[in-house]
Amino acid sequence: MSGEIVLYRALASRAFPVLWLLEELGPGYRSEIISLADWQRPERLQEITPSGKVPALVDGEAVVSEAPAICLYLADRYGSGTLAPKLDEPDRGPYLKWMVWSTAVLEPARELQLTTIVPPKSAWGVGWPKWELVLKEFADAVENRRWLLGERFSAADVMLGSVLSIGLFCEMIPPLPPLVAYNERLAARPANQRAGQLNWPPERFPAS
Repeated sequence: MSGEIVLYRALASRAFPVLWLLEELGPGYRSEIISLADWQRPERLQEITPSGKVPALVDGEAVVSEAPAICLYLADRYGSGTLAPKLDEPDRGPYLKWMVWSTAVLEPARELQLTTIVPPKSAWGVGWPKWELVLKEFADAVENRRWLLGERFSAADVMLGSVLSIGLFCEMIPPLPPLVAYNERLAARPANQRAGQLNWPPERFPAS
């Protein structure tokens, strides 16, 4: 049974894709703002996720943490057949791939470029390709199509697009033309802009 949607989040945090998707879908929701500077997390949040990390979402009796999982849940619950392809649709496979790829491939491959830590060597290596191949796969996927699923915008664009936009802004992802153009299309969506205002309130994060 669905009830009030409550999103536990922090400002300027990884809650951005969840906020964006909620704004795209349109269900009413309430935010509980958590200060990342306060190591003592609210008791209710620790009941939801022992790590105390945000974002975390409560929808009636349903509790979900981790941004990609929250986006998968919300899209299926409130956007099945629109922002989430149904189980029997051919687009379902690519949709799930890109949702998971956002934080299972793009993020770790990106972060490895910013550190001197060398992952342990083994016969299996790490769980993602070389950075150049990751970028090529992403750029190829959006170079000749509007969205990841072609003309169909989905929650996968929200999740992967959020990782991309932050990476471009922080100069952690190189501005390859297909990725920049894709990011511009994403940024033009009104829901993206509303979510940005919520995650980075102008009064707290004035434009430079």
